Amino acid sequence: MRSLCAWIGLALLVACTGDPGTHARSDWTELPNHHARCFRIFARGDERKVIVFGSGGADDTIAVHLTGTTKHRDGSDAIPVPPLARIAVLSTTHLPFISALDRTDRVMAATDLERIRDVATKQRIAQGQVREIATADGIDREQLLLAEVQVVFDYPFGQATHRATSPDQLFIPVTEYLEEHPLGRAEWIRFFGVVLDAEERADSMYAAIEGRYNSVAARAENLTTRPSVLFGSAWQGQWHVPAGNSYMAHLIEGAGGRYLFADRLGTGNIPLDMETMVSQGSQADVWGMIAEIDGVPSELDFTGGDDRLAGFKAVKEKHLFIGNSATADLFGQALLE
Repeated sequence: MRSLCAWIGLALLVACTGDPGTHARSDWTELPNHHARCFRIFARGDERKVIVFGSGGADDTIAVHLTGTTKHRDGSDAIPVPPLARIAVLSTTHLPFISALDRTDRVMAATDLERIRDVATKQRIAQGQVREIATADGIDREQLLLAEVQVVFDYPFGQATHRATSPDQLFIPVTEYLEEHPLGRAEWIRFFGVVLDAEERADSMYAAIEGRYNSVAARAENLTTRPSVLFGSAWQGQWHVPAGNSYMAHLIEGAGGRYLFADRLGTGNIPLDMETMVSQGSQADVWGMIAEIDGVPSELDFTGGDDRLAGFKAVKEKHLFIGNSATADLFGQALLE
């Protein structure tokens, strides 16, 4: 634990590019990641430097965070402040990391309170201890000011608008959603551990998560046969499937499946026409999807009553699985579990 470490400097370098090594002088030592690619941690004694990357990868540095005891670049001493005690989050996906580190009592404001699933945060909301800071147009600046937070954990896109609304507020971009590997997303708990003075706890928790994941993946590697898996659904008449290098594709492979579209790489979901869906998906052993469904999911949630889809092998053999985001925190707690 580094509860005595103080935040005494934080420099945000928005939209700048360059080799991340330029931020790490010879007196800084990297604490290497295992799977995460969108942040890096460097140490110098009790100090920590965390670099956050955007969608451009290592050539897209969007923030540099400094903790501990250091000096500004001009050589002057930084002004010490206490460890972060009052924070706000602009994404519900950040809360499970914070809760796992037992730092929920520091969350003073958040967006989309009605959609938050994290149990500890919901308790604080019910007690009136968390302010709603989202509006249809962005951040409610008045509520953010009333929350008196030290920092706001934010997504990098839309950041310019947020900063224009609250130019004096400190925003920390979090890009965990860019990680393609499940362990890469889970490893962001180490990032939050550094920022929220819970580094040792975070490292220990991640090691346990990684061990459990790798244990399951190792068993999958020894399978003599793998079921072929179709994963996708229709939205407004257009079918979409995850890219072969995506978070979901990695999960399927790690669990012992053979993802049907593993050869289609990309940075987002891939659109499919119905002909491709039918010709390639009809013989898949298993069909899965993520959807928000009220009530008990059924076969109709997959086929929509279309006879062509009802004829799929997976449908006939009832080898269907669904992640119902209406009842499961698939975009929050599942990132760690």
